[in-house]
Amino acid sequence: MIKACLEGTQASWLLHGTATVAKMAPRSDLQPNLEALANQVAETFVHRLFPNYRDPSFLACPDEESAAIALGAITRAAKSKGVNSEVIDLRPAPAAVLDAVTARPDDFYFLRRSVAPRRRLLLVLQGFDCLERRNRDEPTYQFRSKFQFDVQYLWLFVGRDWRRLWRMFHNPRLPLYRAARDITPEPWRDRSDPQSLAR
Repeated sequence: MIKACLEGTQASWLLHGTATVAKMAPRSDLQPNLEALANQVAETFVHRLFPNYRDPSFLACPDEESAAIALGAITRAAKSKGVNSEVIDLRPAPAAVLDAVTARPDDFYFLRRSVAPRRRLLLVLQGFDCLERRNRDEPTYQFRSKFQFDVQYLWLFVGRDWRRLWRMFHNPRLPLYRAARDITPEPWRDRSDPQSLAR
């Protein structure tokens, strides 16, 4: 009887252990999958004509880990093309920090197309989706007025909420309409209908 109980305990432990391994196994695949998506994003943003062709983009990352891996891949790819990167976190004070960013292109306003590609800097504005709220259009109006003439910087707008970013760049009533393309990989996008956000 004792032997049977021990055998039962062993069987129970093995079953539990197997279930635990089965549940944890997919997690080992998350990192390679995440890195593969990040590399895909980097290849899309740092394309063959980068940095000669100015192509502002927006990217939604579902969490801090994916953001860190994606931005790491992008900045490394940009560096391989001779472009340094600066990541600016808007989240502590979105409007105030964006105002400071808006003032930066002034230094090169009259250079326009004379700026050499090797002197360009990639600005990554993290937390950009925090500006997609009511009564927050004014900072983006001011930003657009300088951003549309700038050639010194390369731009990447990063946020957590894809729907908000999509609305900022696809709603014709908002100042950044069509100012950037979407490079968010499909698995990171919200599955809701984005057309409803522009109504």
